[in-house]
Amino acid sequence: MKTRTTVFTGPRALEVREMELPPLGPRQVLVKVRACALCTWEQRFYLGSSPQDYPFRGGHEAAGVVVARGPEALCEAQVGDRAAFAIMTRCGVCEACRRGMDNFCENDKGGTLPGQPWGPGGLSEYLILEDYQVYRATPEADFAALALSEPVACVLRSVTAPPLEFGDTVLVQGVGIMGLLHVLLLKQRGVRVVVSDPNPARRQVAARYGTTLTVDPLTDDFATQMRALTHGRGFNAIFFTAGGGPAIEQALPLLAKRGWLCLYGSVHPKGTIPVDPNVIHYNEQVITGSFSHTKKSFMEAVTLLSHGLLDTTPFISERVPFPEVTYAFERAVSPDTYRVVVEFAE
Repeated sequence: MKTRTTVFTGPRALEVREMELPPLGPRQVLVKVRACALCTWEQRFYLGSSPQDYPFRGGHEAAGVVVARGPEALCEAQVGDRAAFAIMTRCGVCEACRRGMDNFCENDKGGTLPGQPWGPGGLSEYLILEDYQVYRATPEADFAALALSEPVACVLRSVTAPPLEFGDTVLVQGVGIMGLLHVLLLKQRGVRVVVSDPNPARRQVAARYGTTLTVDPLTDDFATQMRALTHGRGFNAIFFTAGGGPAIEQALPLLAKRGWLCLYGSVHPKGTIPVDPNVIHYNEQVITGSFSHTKKSFMEAVTLLSHGLLDTTPFISERVPFPEVTYAFERAVSPDTYRVVVEFAE
């Protein structure tokens, strides 16, 4: 069986190629992709951040329909069912997987097929996945909204890391789509959410989702405002999603005793930040990272989206038909978008 797939060949250079799919294995599932969202990871590849890694088959936030199942496939999704796809592979047998830390799988190949460019390959008409990568959704689930299961699953791990209690006050730094997902999920934890972002349009959007306050972090009295808001105690948790090293440096003095700083976002270019270990010691503070999703958080994300407990459709800035992927990426890298989704015909 043949499928068309998207290959990144260089900075801002994409090709739609036809490739042959291998025979379906006994525990594999053939799926028809109906929607693939363009993550910031693929956006960086599109812009040329990893010139040594071309050619690359991008796309890992995807959803669609089950077309065929191997005779031993164990997933709940049957032929014709809508499903979300956890395309990043998990071997299940390395030490990390066996410890329940499958987000650190030592054998993650990202969906790469033998003889094909490396990468997850979600920007394809058809995919062959392992049965554990397919999560059944409800019949009425919107494909584009369901494609955001992967980022929701990642954010779920972030917001559930700190031991937050009802009425706590937290700060979310940056309100691109990941920051907004933090806001929505943190509100479900019963905490007061403050948002900082230098972009007034994005602060305005965040205000519509029930934030206690939206603040420009570049104002001279930002730290004073934050201390007054928390009565001098600081935030119970701060979630860094964007802003680079300066935002992290700004966050550290605003942590409460036993406060958590969750580094959800990565920093590009790489850098260092000054940390006083005595402040962390005397205040029992925690600085932690949050990377990728687990099978558990992906299952939770699909459940939330399938049953209307979380609505991601407002964050879909544009839906672009395949194969107009170059236009889709040009829109995705524009600062006025949240998620651009490539949609595939039935």
